[in-house]
Amino acid sequence: MQYIFVTPVTMESDIIPLPGIPSLMGVLEDKYIDCEYINLNSGFIEYLDNEKLKKLIHSSASFFGNEEFLKLPSIYSHIFNIKKNDFIKSLLWLKKNFNTFDDYKEISKTKKLMNNYSKYWYYINVLMHIKDINIPLLCSNAYFHNTCFNINPEDILSLYNNPVNKLKPFYKEKTEQIINKNPDITGIQITAATDLISGLFLAYELKQKNKNIHINIGGNFFEENYKRINNLKDLYGKFFDSISIGESTTTVFELVKYVNGELPIEEVTNLLYIKNNELKLNKKEKTENINRLPFQSFNGYKKEDYFLPEFVLPVRASMSNSCYWGKCIYCTCSGEKKSYRIMSVKRFVDEIEYLSKKYDTKFFNFWDNAMHPKYLSKVADLLIERKLNIKYTVYARLEKEFTYELLKKIKKSGCISIYWGLDSASQRICNYINKGINIKTAENVLKYSHKAGILNFIYLILGFPTETLEEMTENIDFVNRNSKNIDIINVIDRLLFLENSILYENQEHYKKLIDTSPLFEEQKKEIINKINSKFKTELSRYSAMAQWQNIYTAKYGKFRFNIIKILKYYYDSTQNKFLKKILEYFYRIQIFSKF
Repeated sequence: MQYIFVTPVTMESDIIPLPGIPSLMGVLEDKYIDCEYINLNSGFIEYLDNEKLKKLIHSSASFFGNEEFLKLPSIYSHIFNIKKNDFIKSLLWLKKNFNTFDDYKEISKTKKLMNNYSKYWYYINVLMHIKDINIPLLCSNAYFHNTCFNINPEDILSLYNNPVNKLKPFYKEKTEQIINKNPDITGIQITAATDLISGLFLAYELKQKNKNIHINIGGNFFEENYKRINNLKDLYGKFFDSISIGESTTTVFELVKYVNGELPIEEVTNLLYIKNNELKLNKKEKTENINRLPFQSFNGYKKEDYFLPEFVLPVRASMSNSCYWGKCIYCTCSGEKKSYRIMSVKRFVDEIEYLSKKYDTKFFNFWDNAMHPKYLSKVADLLIERKLNIKYTVYARLEKEFTYELLKKIKKSGCISIYWGLDSASQRICNYINKGINIKTAENVLKYSHKAGILNFIYLILGFPTETLEEMTENIDFVNRNSKNIDIINVIDRLLFLENSILYENQEHYKKLIDTSPLFEEQKKEIINKINSKFKTELSRYSAMAQWQNIYTAKYGKFRFNIIKILKYYYDSTQNKFLKKILEYFYRIQIFSKF
């Protein structure tokens, strides 16, 4: 039995691995089943060279208005017109700069790239702009904001066979290599709408080459949206054979038994499939002993595939899509009423220690939706006791239990940064969405965390039901009051109706309570700009990633990180060309020396 997991080409370059596939590979390897991981997202960059990039640019440049554009289904051409300006900007940049792509690619996977400002800046721009002119990736946005929608196979295939689609020759080559490995099952990870079309292209090409391979789709996109897709049945057989819905640590082994003829498909846990031309879902929650799950396996994962100077591994103490609070009305945890299960502190730290030694890394991202302060306190105690000397980031809620003393201990145990889900600085809105936090307490926690030397990353969401302009403006006031205690902010400008959330289950009611008028939307943009203006991001959307900044901070400390922020702020603010050159010189020294 051969099980191959694959990630398709996506809009974003990989920063760190996601935790889903490594958990499943750990389960399979524990059962002595051969499995392998193939990252086609990084593989696409490897596939490209100067000549292929030149052809991609040439075909893209003449795309608008020609017959190939006119052949696009309206669902794609509408979205593509919206993205036209970004597309053209990226195209113009690539036309000027693509000729030396091969040369820079050779050094891109070494730390030497991080030592040179111009090389680093060039390479991340190439990565960003290649994705921005990739037509199928841009068209994926067509499915993102619809309440109910169709994914017509004819639309997918018309785009797949369009000459402008440069993913097709890449997938033809790579699927041939996958087929030669003789897999019995191929698992394709589609985590978001932006992965959808690319993932279906990959699944289709595999099916064309070998219809006997069982293709299973995993990831969050179908799990969160399968009820919204009107014609999901139409995709079966031509693109895939089954979809994993929910926790898959049991599913993955039972699916192997089904393909081997040892188990009827009706008994495969959490599987969505077609039988007798009807869509079936085996929703059988099996309560596993979480402490007996095998450790994750990152075999096949390559450090050089991730755009960081260090290998950062995700670890999770609780089952996916669960939270000890579980009451926020916009979160999937609020509607599913899943029992919250978390492994023992010892089991969690045992895995960290094992992974650190096996994959030679000291850097981790604790991937739980939120880690309880009492649990995190015990984890910190054990990390200190074992002297593991790791560096980690963690997601947490702004609870009063996060005292200064606790945060000092967490910092001592290796915590670099905490991602805080504030969501709204309006107390009424927090109460309305069942956030369960007090704004004054939140301010104190941020102050204590900053004082302890931890990087504070906060999330804000604008556009909640019943939210007024005045309440939205409270976010600006909060940021102004607490700017010295906040390092990074991510402002989300729209509310997503995630499947199984309270919002989703009552969407007709809640959508009427959201102000969507053009004037309100314009005022919302102004508020977002005012918030973002206080927290200038670094250079590009890649280096602005929190994980990148966390690694930088881990290596050089928060003081140096703040120096960089100050230099960048004044560089963006001044109009004096001579001063700009001086600031840029010192900025380069600070951010790129010693990496």
